[in-house]
Amino acid sequence: MSAVRLERKQVVIGLILAACTMAAVIGTVHDVGVTWDEPLYMKAARGYMSWLGLLKQGMWQRDLREPFSDTLIVRWWMQHPTLELHPPLGKFLSGLTWAALRGVLGDITAQRVSNALLFSFLVALVFWMVAGAYGTASGVFAALSLVLMPRMFFHAHLANIDTTVAITWFLAMYLFWKYESGRGWRPILLTGAAFGLALGTKLNAIVMPLVWGIWWLLFDRNWRTLGRLIVMSAIGVGVFTAIWPWLYHDTVNRLLYYFFMASRFKDRPQFYLGQTPPHVPWHYPFVITLAVVPLVITVMYLLGVIQVLRKRSDRTGWLLFLNALVPLLIAATPFQAVYSGERHFIPAYPYLACLAGIGFGSLLNLLSAGWHRFYKITDPRTMRWLFGCILALFLLPPLFSIADIHPYELSYYSELVGGLPGATRLGLETTFWCETYRDALPYLNQNAEPWASVWAENPFVLRLYQRYNLLREDLQIMGGDVVSPFTADYVVIQMHQTGFYHVPELVDMLHNHAPVYMLDYHGIPLLYVYELRQER
Repeated sequence: MSAVRLERKQVVIGLILAACTMAAVIGTVHDVGVTWDEPLYMKAARGYMSWLGLLKQGMWQRDLREPFSDTLIVRWWMQHPTLELHPPLGKFLSGLTWAALRGVLGDITAQRVSNALLFSFLVALVFWMVAGAYGTASGVFAALSLVLMPRMFFHAHLANIDTTVAITWFLAMYLFWKYESGRGWRPILLTGAAFGLALGTKLNAIVMPLVWGIWWLLFDRNWRTLGRLIVMSAIGVGVFTAIWPWLYHDTVNRLLYYFFMASRFKDRPQFYLGQTPPHVPWHYPFVITLAVVPLVITVMYLLGVIQVLRKRSDRTGWLLFLNALVPLLIAATPFQAVYSGERHFIPAYPYLACLAGIGFGSLLNLLSAGWHRFYKITDPRTMRWLFGCILALFLLPPLFSIADIHPYELSYYSELVGGLPGATRLGLETTFWCETYRDALPYLNQNAEPWASVWAENPFVLRLYQRYNLLREDLQIMGGDVVSPFTADYVVIQMHQTGFYHVPELVDMLHNHAPVYMLDYHGIPLLYVYELRQER
């Protein structure tokens, strides 16, 4: 097969993988409950769309002074300066799909479509990069490994920024890889712009030039390449500033405020190995990654790492390895307030999928060679059949795991730790992001007395359900660290053990009170509802 035909074939396969991923995510998006950050991000996204309306009006009137005034920009682009610490790109894209599709899909689903699209595109990029460097079989396994990481599949359903961080980071690195030897300004501009988009999503992307720098030291130590990297980084900072209107006024002070607020070190408790220390130990991101990635994918990416380390000249493999390692290393330092599970080092996971593809490809080559040696068969159809059987053998277990645990993938733990029961015995967190609150709604809607008060660790999620008529609007929602749960008529407790550190009364309630409703998975409680009115 010619190189052109092979490239066209890989383009088609990547698009098919993206389309199938999109169908799987959109087809299950209604199953997933609203999560912790979504109410805030959804509000921000609607605010950005309000500003776009004012901008459109100003363009018609040929007067842009009002939409670009500091007053209106602060109102719509920084609605909560102490909570809304992240740049706007992920929320802005969510707002675009909300504005375009809310009449068809409803408000919540419409805001989630943007990340479903981005995740599907990320799957295609993973395939194209790995297939281009290591072959189609490796690319297919890498792409499917990403989809079949239960935690990644879950995050693809949300109107949140974690998936956006992963895709923008990977896009910048993909362009860097594709155009590393390109001439002219086009590769520099494209890669720099992609880096700017990553910066415009979350501060995590600031370490990307560090990865480029390490790669430069390993493979391309010349001043021309270093100059390209510096220019790409500068373009990225420019794009980052351009896509955030809040920085248009008092730019220097606001940049300093943003970097101070977003990077400030603060001890954040995290339940880990049966304890809740103020800050988790360095091995947290590595242990959690081993615990939440399916075992077969873990084995394959470790095999891929071995393959890369054995080949000092594998420029692509080392780029993938560094991008998998650096986010985990940053999360292991005191500079990363590690909490809320794996989502703070999610940018590493697409690269782990790529490394899994490399490992699978090397294993497949070994098996194919053995097959040919013993059976003397090289027929392409037979080899495709062999590939399909091995692929199914490896990836059916993670697929069945997702089918079994959906929509509670945040409670997924791999075979390496014995699933959720084993993780519970080890003292790992059961869940953390309020996705289980949705299961309490039918009970509260049917059984709560009129105007009853309901306490929850995150009251904003329940209030969002009220906004969209999924929870009775007469119920009085309270919670967080503002009031004691014992002041409410009903208490909703997700098994977010880190939260018990902030609200110690919850431990007393779990030990000394009987729930009126419980959600469990394989016998492990995920959510309780307590009625306290009758106990008074």
